[in-house]
Amino acid sequence: KDIHEYNENIVATFRKIEENGLYTKDGYEYTKYNVYTTTGRPANSNKGTNYAALNKEDGTREKYISRFSGGYLAEFDYDAYHLRLIASLIDIEQPEGSFHRYLGKLYFDSDTLTKDQYDESKKISFQILYGGIPKEFLRIEYFNKISKYISKLWDIYNSKGYIETPVLKRRLYKRNLKNMNPQKLFNYLIQAYETEMNCNALKKIIKLLENYSSKIVLYVYDAFIFDIDPSEKHILKEIQAMMSFPSNLKIGRDYHNMRSLDL
Repeated sequence: KDIHEYNENIVATFRKIEENGLYTKDGYEYTKYNVYTTTGRPANSNKGTNYAALNKEDGTREKYISRFSGGYLAEFDYDAYHLRLIASLIDIEQPEGSFHRYLGKLYFDSDTLTKDQYDESKKISFQILYGGIPKEFLRIEYFNKISKYISKLWDIYNSKGYIETPVLKRRLYKRNLKNMNPQKLFNYLIQAYETEMNCNALKKIIKLLENYSSKIVLYVYDAFIFDIDPSEKHILKEIQAMMSFPSNLKIGRDYHNMRSLDL
């Protein structure tokens, strides 16, 4: 049952994205997702290209363009995705605006943030989430609840010999995980949760696109990239409504030169 459910929810979804391909100035390229990783978070490379880590600065992305005459690429990028995923796990009310700005105000005890403080708040959050929570941040309810959640998760892991992923209830067994510690185990769970939540959204989006020419062409963990037929611009709002959490939109004639767009 677990394998069947996994194939239905994960494997089939990424196969559909692979089939659409990415259009380039030299023709089509096809991604290849390996979903059989420890956490289920798919690796994405093919013929020496890592499509999940295309360079943003050197122009590598410029060759990826729309297959449609007058078409464009559209990228929906989640706002502070892991912060929001974790908030949903620990039952913390999420801010409507920027999550980084929300936490930054708590870090700096200020109602407003300078650009430097905003940038610093992002660094602080990532250091805490992936490196452990220092005691001075336990005064913030968000991190206090995370700390308790991590402790409970570690207890379950050691007493049962496995933990279950939040959506599909897949078991990550202790015997298959090496050199674990509480923080690393938590990070593994968040990666699994990310993938499962994304697949819930992707299934709905792919179903929507069955009635259109526009395609989803790339998945990059916290971002979905689409090739949009210019006659179908109206579907952007529908796609954004199907995203699991608040997202930002960028569009462009190629994957490198993209600009923000508010719907």
